[in-house]
Amino acid sequence: MNNCAIFNYNHSSEIVKTDLYESWICRINKGKAKVVFEQKEYKVSADTIFFVQEGATFKVLSSSRDMQMEVLVFKEALMNVVYSLCGAEADFGELETMFWSDKNIDEQYGRIMAMDYELLKVAVQNTNLIAHNKMIMTGLVHLLITLYNAAGVSSETKQGNNSKRSRMLLNHFFELVGENVMMGQRDVSFYAKKLCISERYLSKLCKAETGKTPKILINQSLIGEIKNALLTTEMSHQQIADRFGFPDQSAFGQFFKRQEGISPSEFRKKYK
Repeated sequence: MNNCAIFNYNHSSEIVKTDLYESWICRINKGKAKVVFEQKEYKVSADTIFFVQEGATFKVLSSSRDMQMEVLVFKEALMNVVYSLCGAEADFGELETMFWSDKNIDEQYGRIMAMDYELLKVAVQNTNLIAHNKMIMTGLVHLLITLYNAAGVSSETKQGNNSKRSRMLLNHFFELVGENVMMGQRDVSFYAKKLCISERYLSKLCKAETGKTPKILINQSLIGEIKNALLTTEMSHQQIADRFGFPDQSAFGQFFKRQEGISPSEFRKKYK
């Protein structure tokens, strides 16, 4: 699939968002459905438009027999460009855990969202349009800014809910790092998948709460474990390299020196 696509579903379809690197903009054209978004249930009915952000889990639990649903799917690569075009003043990390539909925002924003959806649908369906990608990105930027402005209606409550979930996710992230980093697991993508969020969202979460990127936090945890091994055991550098999942002693030494500014031998000699 390209960076965007459109799908149509009915009552007999299994509708579940399995790719955490996609964003969905959905419209119930007919009937009604019960959906679960981030482990919470919601009811949606005909003519409802809603947004399922990347990193969020979503599934249709049940629906009426006449239900018809339309889904515009956008890949992470496209969304990253769109977020950058929205500008630094709009921090969408605050909105990523909310279920946004045109029925739970102010009516004026709901009308704008409906118009944005129609324009996006036309752009996605007609790949032969001049400046096709620009039309899609412009429509997405407008829709996201609309939602961001709509969030101001009850921003204090939403920020409180997001803050609580952010702390829970960050604590879980640190637990996962502690459990897996000693086995050589240092990829940010691994931890994002374990948390069922996107790498971009994990990065924003870590920066907001700690001022550091996930990669820095992972490396700091690993360095702490390596220092402990250097100072409290008689393990050779090769044994430490093997224990922490480095391909060889040279790679281990280079990693340690990049992080600490001195070699493992120098560190052990200086502090043991």
